[in-house]
Amino acid sequence: MSIRALARAVGVTDAHLSRVLRRAAYKSASPDLARRVALTLGLPNGYFVEDRLGFVIDHIREHPRVRDELYDRLKRTRR
Repeated sequence: MSIRALARAVGVTDAHLSRVLRRAAYKSASPDLARRVALTLGLPNGYFVEDRLGFVIDHIREHPRVRDELYDRLKRTRR
């Protein structure tokens, strides 16, 4: 699949997708874009790290207890 065809399928311009793929101008894939690309290519949910990161961040925002437990756990491992 070409970049142009993939861009159309996920609803972005081919120029934007090209910049994301090249990481030009500090562009990176948003969790939503990563999820849409994976879906379009027939890949499983969470295939791209950006999608997994977005899922985790959303979960932490929605569940303060999880956020606090994770913070405490990470703080103990910090040197």
